[in-house]
Amino acid sequence: MSKSESHPDVRTALKQGLAQLREAHVPSFTLAAELLLLHVLGRDRTWLYAHPEEQVSTTDADLFFKLIARRVAGEPTQHLTGKQEFWGLEFEVTPDVLIPRPETEHVIEVALDRLALRELRAGRKQTLTGEGLQVADIGTGSGCIAIALAKELPAAKIYATDISAEALAVAERNATRLGYSNRITFLESDLLSGFSSSLYQSPGTNHQSLFFDLVISNPPYIGRK
Repeated sequence: MSKSESHPDVRTALKQGLAQLREAHVPSFTLAAELLLLHVLGRDRTWLYAHPEEQVSTTDADLFFKLIARRVAGEPTQHLTGKQEFWGLEFEVTPDVLIPRPETEHVIEVALDRLALRELRAGRKQTLTGEGLQVADIGTGSGCIAIALAKELPAAKIYATDISAEALAVAERNATRLGYSNRITFLESDLLSGFSSSLYQSPGTNHQSLFFDLVISNPPYIGRK
């Protein structure tokens, strides 16, 4: 890269990054270039297109094109920026967790619909706050499902499990940063095995029974082979 190219304006940097991604047949190359430049500059998309002639420092330009090269090499944009939006919230993502996908929001929608239908059938009002509900998110990963449900069901008690301690650490950081850590109990567990057997004692014993009104999960994709 020449000296002039190492100190481009916003428009030029974006155009060059976009061209490199397009040439490498990277999916959604325009969005990827925008997100990487926004990440490096610490700006939002409105600023990006309102200041096309703003100069990009040599340091920022170098970092941007290094990230472009890593995206060309196959690293996900979300791992390069360390974040992904889901259900109107921004989540930290690392290689230790799956990247929350837009279609996973449909899982949240179905869960809320099923709970609302249950309330309707029971003759209760449909304004669902989650009061009295206990929910388990199995294989929580980044915590996106558990946290989205905590947002929508402010009175529910939510448990989130994952077999990976590293994934749980990411989920707990997300819950803390987004303000839901006091609403979710995180357990390192293979599926439901982490719940104490004492929690399953029959009513009438000295132990509290734990029954889930909703068990929700979006496990990793499994190859056909």
